[in-house]
Parts: sequence; C-alpha cells; structure tokens
Amino acid sequence: MGQVDRNSLIADLVNRLIGIEERAALFYAEAAEVFAADVELNRFLTELAREEDRHHQLLRRALPCLARETLLQSCFWLDTEMKSNTEAPFVHARQLLSHRKLTKVELLGLIAEAEFSEWNDIFLYVIGLLKKCGREFEEAAAEMDCHRRDVEKLVLSLPEGEAILARSGRMPAVWKRRILVVEDEPTVAKLLQTLLAPEAEVVLAADGEEGLARLREGYFDVVVSDVEMPHTDGIEMYRQAIALNPELRHHFVFFTATRKPRYQSFFQQEQVVMLPKPSSLSHLRRVVAQVAEGVRPHQALH
Repeated sequence: MGQVDRNSLIADLVNRLIGIEERAALFYAEAAEVFAADVELNRFLTELAREEDRHHQLLRRALPCLARETLLQSCFWLDTEMKSNTEAPFVHARQLLSHRKLTKVELLGLIAEAEFSEWNDIFLYVIGLLKKCGREFEEAAAEMDCHRRDVEKLVLSLPEGEAILARSGRMPAVWKRRILVVEDEPTVAKLLQTLLAPEAEVVLAADGEEGLARLREGYFDVVVSDVEMPHTDGIEMYRQAIALNPELRHHFVFFTATRKPRYQSFFQQEQVVMLPKPSSLSHLRRVVAQVAEGVRPHQALH
C-alpha cells in the first residue's frame, strides 16, 4: 500500500474519532441539563463536555502532524461493522437521555460503557501517535488520563460501581506521569528521583537553565525545583516557564532551604507551592501527588 493510501487511512481513522468526541461532548452537555438539580453530577458532566470538546479540537489540529510524521505506519482501517460498534454506546445513551428515562446509576453505567467501549483501543493507538508530535499533545494525553481517572472515581463512588466497571472494563492509562526535578545537589536529586520513581517517570536537571530546556522539549505533570542554583535560579526558571505556558504555574513545587526575604515574598505573591528543606519524605511525596492531580495543597502554600 502506498504512502497516499496510508495517509488516507489514518485521516479517516482520526476523523472518525473526531466524530465520536463531538457526540460525547454533546451527550455530556445534554446530560448536564437533564441532571441540573444534582449540583455535583451537573458540574462533573459539564466538565466532561468541555474536556471532550477540547479533545476533538485537538484531534483536528493533529491531522497535519499525524500525516506528516507517523501515519506511514498505519496498517488497518475501520470497516462498517467496527464503525457501527464504536458509535453505538453514545447513540444508545442519547436515545435514552432524550426520553428522560435515565436514573443517575443508569447514566453512570452508560458513561462507563461509552468511555470504556471498543473504540477506546483505537483512540489509544492514535494518542500514542500524537505523543510523538510535541509538548501540546503530551499535555493533552496527560489531561485525557485525568479524564479517565475522574470517570472511574465517580463510577466507583456508587454502591454498584465495581459491578459497572466489571461489565464494561477499566480504561487503560494513556499517559504515565512525568516529573521534572531541578536540583543542583546530586545526592538530593538522586533521592528525589528514587522517592518519586514508583509514581512517575522522573527527569533530572542540574539547574534552571537545563530545567527550561527540558520544559521546552516535553510536558511534565509536576516540576520540583530548588531555588538557589547556578546559572539560572529556580525563580527565573519559573518566570520563563510560565511565559512559555501560563498553566505551568500550577505545576511547580519549590523545595528549598532558602529563608531570604525576597524569595519568601515571591512565594507569597505568586501563591506557589513551597516545601522547606528539610521536609518529611512522605509529606513531600503527598504534596507532589496532589499537584499532579490538580489539587492545591493549601498547607504547603506560602
């Protein structure tokens, strides 16, 4: 099969996923309206709708990159039966929703069925290709993995949650967390790498200059950084990093022994997470996990 045919196959595959993401966004938005009285569920469904909309926009932007970089490896296509099967969960869910016949438990069961359905294997394949196309797509893969965990958590909060997931199966991870440790003291850096490695891939940088280079190359869920370092200190690295991507301000954990007033003032003004050296290993690990989950650990804010 020639290059043009392979590019056509992957374009058809991605366009099919775009259609499914659009259906998912519409379904969650409609479900949020139906369950408007349930504040927690409404908020959750509204966020799912926003996430699905972001996913389909991302896939649209990804098409040129996929065709250029990775699509020559494509070796399959979606036949009519597979297309029907991948669309069926959302079609069925919207039909039931339109008749207002869904309870909360039934809705969550349908969400699990749709999110963990056969199309997900194809979706994972495309996301695997996307991660090779740059930092934006790595960040999207990390967001999608949060999406997966959020769905699982809500389903498991129900008394019937385990049974629902047993019927539909759990969604495999699409992203392994990545943590950047910026620390000029090699023994401290190595200890942090060992401590955090069970939860994520840990990349080391010896100073702020090297840390910025790593941030330009790829996406990190958390940046654990010292402050006083040679070449580029942690504060300057932070400023340049958020100029690169403002969202990174929520990903920093400063781990430092400095008590200098100008640094303390910076921590307070920016409301960044700061842990003093020394801190207990379990507390540091817990704070890093909270930041990776998008939870602000207020006890560590300065």
